[in-house]
Amino acid sequence: MTGWRSSLAQSYVKQIVMSSSYKVPKKHRPETPEGPNHAKHRETARVLLTNSVGEYFLMYTLWDPGTGVEPRWLTPGGGIDAGETIIDAAVRELAEETGLLVRPADLGEIVHTIRFRADWVDGRFETGIAYFYELCVDDRFALDNSGWTKDEHRDVLEHRWWSVSDLVEHGVHVGPPGLLDYLKTRP
Repeated sequence: MTGWRSSLAQSYVKQIVMSSSYKVPKKHRPETPEGPNHAKHRETARVLLTNSVGEYFLMYTLWDPGTGVEPRWLTPGGGIDAGETIIDAAVRELAEETGLLVRPADLGEIVHTIRFRADWVDGRFETGIAYFYELCVDDRFALDNSGWTKDEHRDVLEHRWWSVSDLVEHGVHVGPPGLLDYLKTRP
């Protein structure tokens, strides 16, 4: 099951330590918590980046340090900043995480939305909403990580193209919860 992981990623993943003292940044604390263990709520704008053979570009990333949650494969994207529209966040995040410079019109309309909950190992949980756009790139695409933050350089362990059948066959963890089910329904 782990044949696709590099040895660097495997050793880094082993270093993840759960700490019950992990403090969620104030901007991600839920305004209306669903209970005392509801630690975080985050809305994200994401891009289903596809190539000419229908594969998806995903990045193998850590959750926030201290959650104890296993790393997962994600599409490019990230948090929607205060005052930012969903489409503007998608354009910004795509540029920051991949180096691709696009206009909002290039992404079109939202193609899918996932509301999710992720449980942490200490009993707390986070909720979120992920809004997805889609963009097909040509085979010359190469990741440019020069726009990555310090945290992204720490948290992004690998990146690669995946077919849906390979994701299923290898049993990899895809996030947010529900994304792989959606990808399996696409033509």
